[in-house]
Parts: sequence; C-alpha cells; structure tokens
Amino acid sequence: MVVDSVMVHRFIDAYMAFLGSLVSEEERASQRTTQWLVLARSRYAADREALTRYRAANAQRRKMRRLVLDDEMLDAIADMQIGRFVYLKDTRSYSVCLPIEGEAAYGVLGLTERLRDLTQGQTAVIIEMGLMKLNGRWVSDGLLAGLTLLGPNYKRDFTASYTELREQGAFSLG
Repeated sequence: MVVDSVMVHRFIDAYMAFLGSLVSEEERASQRTTQWLVLARSRYAADREALTRYRAANAQRRKMRRLVLDDEMLDAIADMQIGRFVYLKDTRSYSVCLPIEGEAAYGVLGLTERLRDLTQGQTAVIIEMGLMKLNGRWVSDGLLAGLTLLGPNYKRDFTASYTELREQGAFSLG
C-alpha cells in the first residue's frame, strides 16, 4: 500500500526542494522538518502560483546545468489536491479517502507508510493532506495535519457516501 522506492525518492526530493523555497531559514531551524513542511504546504495551498514562480526562478540555473528539476514530479505537485479528507478505512491494497465535501472517493497509497501507520492505527478520521497521482495511482503526500476522530454517526454517514459514490462510478484508484 505504498509507492515504489525510486518514485518515492524522486517525489520527496522535488517536494522538499519546492516546499523549502516557501519557508525561511529561521522557520526551518526553529521547527521539526514535518512542521515546516506542513507550513510550506499550507502556503502553497493558499498561493498555487508559487510553483510557477519556483519553476521560473530556477529556469536560468537549470539552463546552466547547475540544477536538475524533475518535471514529472513538479507536475504531480501542480495537480495535487490539498485539503481535508476523510480517511475511512483500509482494504488490502489501498486506503479509502473522500474529500470532506464527499464528491468523490479515492483508493490511496501511502508515500512511504500506510495511512493507518501515520494515524497510529486510527481510521474514520479527518486529516489535512495532499493527494496526487504518481504512476497512475492516487498517493498521499505523507504530511498529515489536523487529525480529527469521527464519531460512529459520522462514520456511518461517510461510509454510506462512499458506497453511493462507488455505485455512481465516482471512485478512482488513479
């Protein structure tokens, strides 16, 4: 339920380089890595043009062959959905996630760890995360924030929504 290691390393390298451009040295020094990464992702969510500016700013260095940008990974970041998702449950091969609005459902792989491991065994939770396609599959960015446990009535409602979305063809593995 995780992505292959070559793809993971490519994505992490590109993602950290980009997110690192959105925080100051002081912010990086004063926070744990995951904290400043979540902060930078929030900044990116608020200003989606930041990636365009990042690519443009690095175009000259790239031409001079002092910088290698992984366009495929940057494209995945550009298309990333960032928001609050319901992590409902696991199957043998993916985790079931729905945007909080419930307009679709996704079979999600973990980037380096299963979502269940990142949530310390909890399912039926609301989490903020990034969700993108890698190798044709939906993948979490692995940066989970704002975990909120759902009560049994909410879980039942989201399970019913998931079932309905599957029946309507609004479930996607990638």
